[in-house]
Amino acid sequence: MKDDLITRAIEILKEAGFIVSSRCRARSFDLAARRGDLILLAKVLYNIDGLSYEIARSIKRAAYSLLASPIVVGEKKGSFFLVDDVVYHRHGIPAINVNTLYDYFIAGVRPYVYSASGGLYVNINGESMRLAREKKVLSLGDIASCLGVSRRSVSKYEEGNVSTTINIALKLEEILDTALIEPLEILTPEKEMPEMTEAGIDDASSILERNILSMMEEIGFEIFTTAHAPFNAVSLSQSRKECVRILTGISRYTERVIKRAKILSSLSAVTGTRSVFVVNGSVKRVQVEQTVLMEKEELKKIRDPEEFTSVIEERMRDDRS
Repeated sequence: MKDDLITRAIEILKEAGFIVSSRCRARSFDLAARRGDLILLAKVLYNIDGLSYEIARSIKRAAYSLLASPIVVGEKKGSFFLVDDVVYHRHGIPAINVNTLYDYFIAGVRPYVYSASGGLYVNINGESMRLAREKKVLSLGDIASCLGVSRRSVSKYEEGNVSTTINIALKLEEILDTALIEPLEILTPEKEMPEMTEAGIDDASSILERNILSMMEEIGFEIFTTAHAPFNAVSLSQSRKECVRILTGISRYTERVIKRAKILSSLSAVTGTRSVFVVNGSVKRVQVEQTVLMEKEELKKIRDPEEFTSVIEERMRDDRS
């Protein structure tokens, strides 16, 4: 079922004009997609309740470091099917079904309703509500009486501090004879880096990984570690000329490294980053598609981010020639 959902999600995103990465087959996000400046990290699950708190945090960490918007695509929540054009949330990540995905990106229909504890809710434009109420010369108390709620609740609607049920919102629009329900903005980049849980650090960070990432920091990179992702970290270098983000994998040289390097290459093409695998030991090849393989001993000789980036670019030029 998950494979079918992923296939359908990819079809919709491509039809909507997105560049879509290869399937990641990691515990965190399943694929990345980009259209213009919008980057998505999508997790696809048949039942969205299967997304754990730990994995949600790992997706958010990757999204923050890549200036991406996380999203979950699923079919059910518990024993109930997700309703079309309704936004759900799982550990702070918006979740929708494939029909809503289609409506949002292809049909241009933005959702207005979201599910939360107790039912379905909408957001009201408080300023439009205030102007319409004053135009009709109605007091907060008048509105409260018509709605059967407290005056304080009506005041909060106008302040924009609280959402309300669909029934209340529709009745309010009828009373004031104006559209008040606002569309939801479901795709927003993560603004804060979630902290890595202790369990995540233990699971994701081997001695080799900590050692190599420490070397990257000493060179001058800012490191955003990830857990359960296809890469171990995103290495960031900010200069006057440009901001360079590098998907950074770490491992011994095995056949599995080649597979992971191909996934990193696909992800870097979508996210507009570079990708590198730092390998403990000797490498039989210096590049896999657009991912550069670099020996740990070679990393020790590099002095700054500019030299690191130059090595990557030089190998890519040599490969193309």
